Amino acid sequence: MIFDYRFEKYNNWQENNDITFRRKLENETAFDGIVKIYSLKTNSDKINKLLEKKFFGNFYHPTKSGVFLRQFEHKDSWPITNLIFIDLVKITSTNIIKTDSSWNVWTAANLEDEKYAIAISPDENIEYQAV
Repeated sequence: MIFDYRFEKYNNWQENNDITFRRKLENETAFDGIVKIYSLKTNSDKINKLLEKKFFGNFYHPTKSGVFLRQFEHKDSWPITNLIFIDLVKITSTNIIKTDSSWNVWTAANLEDEKYAIAISPDENIEYQAV
C-alpha cells in the first residue's frame, strides 16, 4: 500500500536555543513502517535553507550550540543515512559520517567539553567534538 503524504502538516517537534523545529511526515518504510522519514522546518529562514529538500529521521540530540540529526539521502533511501551536526549559531551543517545502519534507535551521550558519543548501532559509537 502506498500512502499519499502530500496533505501532511508540519507539527511542532523540538526546540533548542530559541529555534523551534517542526516536522512533516514524508515516508514510512522498513518493518511495517517503523522508520519514519520527515522534512523539517524551523522559525529561522537561514536554518530552513540548510534543511530545504532534505529528509530526516527521529534522531535529535541538542547541544549548547546546535543539534545532531539523522539525515537521509532522500525519502526512499533507508537505511543509508548521514549523521550530521547543525550549528545553530554559525548556521552551518557538517556531515559527520555516512552509514547504512538499519538500527532505528540512535542515542547520544554528553561526554565532556562539548564532546558527544552517538550510538548509530548497538556496537558502533561515533565521537564528535561540537565546537
